[in-house]
Amino acid sequence: MNKNIIKKNEFGASPSFGGVGEALVFLFLVFSSLAFAQQQNLPLTREFNLVNNKGFNDFNASTHTAFQPIIQSQIRTTDELNWLSDSEKKYFLTYVTKADKKPKSFGGWLNQSFFHQHFIVVDTGNFYLTIDPMINLEFGEDLEDKSAKKEKIYTNTRGALVKGNIGSKFSFQTAFYENQAFTPNYISSFVNETGVMPGQGRVKRFKKTGYDFAYSSAYISYSPSKHFNFQIGNDKHFIGDGYRSLLLSDVATNYPYLKATVLFAKDKLQFTKLHADLTNLERREKGSVPEALFKRKSMSTHYVNWLATKWLNIGLFENTIWQTEDSTGTLPFNFSQLNPIPVLNGFSKNANSIIGLNTKIKLPFKLVIYNQLVYNGNTNYIHSGFQEGIIFYGVKNLTVQGEFNTMGTYDPIYYKRNDNYQTNDHYNQPLAHPLGNNFNEVIGIINYKYKRYFTQVKINFADFINASTNEDAKLTTLQAHLGFLINPKNNLSFLIGATNRTEETTTFSNKTNYVYFSIQTSLRNLYTDF
Repeated sequence: MNKNIIKKNEFGASPSFGGVGEALVFLFLVFSSLAFAQQQNLPLTREFNLVNNKGFNDFNASTHTAFQPIIQSQIRTTDELNWLSDSEKKYFLTYVTKADKKPKSFGGWLNQSFFHQHFIVVDTGNFYLTIDPMINLEFGEDLEDKSAKKEKIYTNTRGALVKGNIGSKFSFQTAFYENQAFTPNYISSFVNETGVMPGQGRVKRFKKTGYDFAYSSAYISYSPSKHFNFQIGNDKHFIGDGYRSLLLSDVATNYPYLKATVLFAKDKLQFTKLHADLTNLERREKGSVPEALFKRKSMSTHYVNWLATKWLNIGLFENTIWQTEDSTGTLPFNFSQLNPIPVLNGFSKNANSIIGLNTKIKLPFKLVIYNQLVYNGNTNYIHSGFQEGIIFYGVKNLTVQGEFNTMGTYDPIYYKRNDNYQTNDHYNQPLAHPLGNNFNEVIGIINYKYKRYFTQVKINFADFINASTNEDAKLTTLQAHLGFLINPKNNLSFLIGATNRTEETTTFSNKTNYVYFSIQTSLRNLYTDF
């Protein structure tokens, strides 16, 4: 067995579909047989993937981690993971495996489905399907809100996640969520100004102060060989190894996309081409339909990641927003958008291009250093940004992360052009950092997980330009939660937490002290620290 294979019984016998009780388990993963068997994406969820990333960042592992979500069949890790705790070994890559046994009784099925495995499983050998309910029932209160008519804050999310494999080369996934929410005041201000719920798209009014909105995602994934993967779907992506990305992030809502991923040079090089359809929430002039359509634009992204050595990963990034219409109507399709080779047409008036560099250094004492450089060279709109971060995971069950982000403090807005046909945003949210540009930010995060108990403490300090008042603002956000993982397969968890936020300018000070408890299946990043 080579180093890219995880041994089945090294840490205990395999359980039925995800483990039972407190049995010591390392997952039923043998990459020599699974490497070409599942073409699904790992969930794009930072906290859920903390243990996975420990395995991916092992000094001897060779998984390309910068372009996310990571495709399961392209995971290359190592069997030398004795430094993980028993509970970390138990849940490492838990989302990848499938059942090797089935419960024999109804009581067994109920126990397994609620605490250990997917809610519904269909497995015929060549066809594998799982169905899980998706929920977020959250209730809380802003202790800083002293108004007499303040509403109780709550979120009521219901939905379902369906995913499956057909044979060894084809996988699919679809999810939908229906939501009603009453939010803290600073979130409500953002929604009222932009018309969107952060990361989840457009809203309509619910009662007097609440919001009703739907959210869906889907993709199909096909790998004709071990080195090629093609996807079409409606989802998000993230480039980088940090908490934030200055290149492309999952801050904004989903978008339709086509994606091709290629491994070559003995898997040392990974090339990804992403083409997406983006939306400005600005109406076209009324035509033959009752409600005018929104303005559209296209995005092409090229990213090359090189595993230069065991300890050094280097990534090159190019992104162009293509104008697909103007005041006269839809423009002829520019086939350069589909070119697999980056074409820097964007340093002109006809498009908007960004180039960047992403690097990661893995040190043998369980330390990762990562950074990003980003540059926008459009005429009269020259901007640059920088990220530097560090992750330490050398203590069992613990991950500590620190990060600094900055974007140039020039007057023109980094993500904007003279019109909205080439803006680097989607549904009124930036495609990279949620603060857009003109900011400095420091982030510190501590995560600890023991068996099914987990906690996170995160603090953000930022100074930026308040877009509403055009004033210099200082922002401090402290977020913490304590949780219990009910089911590792769908990340069903119970949490209690708090958000303490203060935004200050020379003319006002806004404070939030939101405390809450929730039960949720959290398989996506939703950012509220801005």
